[in-house]
Amino acid sequence: MVIGGVVIKVHPDERKDIEIILSRYHEISVYGSDEKGNIIATISSKDSVSMKTIINTIEKHNSVMGVSLAYLNTGR
Repeated sequence: MVIGGVVIKVHPDERKDIEIILSRYHEISVYGSDEKGNIIATISSKDSVSMKTIINTIEKHNSVMGVSLAYLNTGR
C-alpha cells in the first residue's frame, strides 16, 4: 500500500465544493483547508501507478490548480 500526503490547491471560492467532491473518493481523506484554497489530504492506493492515476483525476477538476505531494510512504 502507498500513502501520500498532498496539498490540493483550488480556487478559494470553490474550496468547499471541491472538499465535497473529494470526500466521495474512498481513497482520499481530507483533513482540513484554509481560506486561500489549500486542502490538506491523504491518498491511499495499492501502488504508485494507482496513486498517480488518482492525482491525475483530481487535477482534471476545473477548480483544481494543482496537487503537490508532501510525503510518500510506500511501506517498504
